[in-house]
Amino acid sequence: MVAVLLTGCAGPSSPPPGTGTTATPSATVSPSAAPSAATTTTPAPDSAAGPVPCGRADLEASLQSRPQDSGAGNFFWDLRLTNTGEAACTVEGYPVTTLVSAATGEPVGAVSGTEPGRWYTVTVVALEPGTSAYSLLHLGQAGAYGCPLVPVDALDVTLPGWDTASRVATPNPIDGCDDDSTEIVRTGPLAPAPVTF
Repeated sequence: MVAVLLTGCAGPSSPPPGTGTTATPSATVSPSAAPSAATTTTPAPDSAAGPVPCGRADLEASLQSRPQDSGAGNFFWDLRLTNTGEAACTVEGYPVTTLVSAATGEPVGAVSGTEPGRWYTVTVVALEPGTSAYSLLHLGQAGAYGCPLVPVDALDVTLPGWDTASRVATPNPIDGCDDDSTEIVRTGPLAPAPVTF
């Protein structure tokens, strides 16, 4: 009878080893886990962003004639835009060109139209330093339009997003139309290589 009373009293007063210690540490560990999770979701740095659009100061413009592709009152030039900057940049879309009077140095005639979808589609062209993009210019002989003729020796070139033009010399003197209703230049979309017929 006495042995039974001793056994009954001993059970509740001495818990098994480790029973009280496992609950206490687990309560103190869970708050410290939250900060370590937050550090793994830190956003990546902005260095992954791609090249920005080329500005006017980043590009050098030039024109090359294509006599082998010209005839029957039409002729073609390649507009070449070369990245002369120190970082990569992009171009996209259709250049806008305006003929420039050789006598006055002022723009003359209508701004260029577009010639979409014949060889290249509109796409973003990434230019590393020293590389070029091209637009095929399709021109008509001004004399075929019956308009007042004016000698032309340069083009003003503007890209989408620019607010000022770059002036580039023509490969050879041509005549332009001294009216705003006759469009004699059409531009193709900027592409990573010249068009081949």
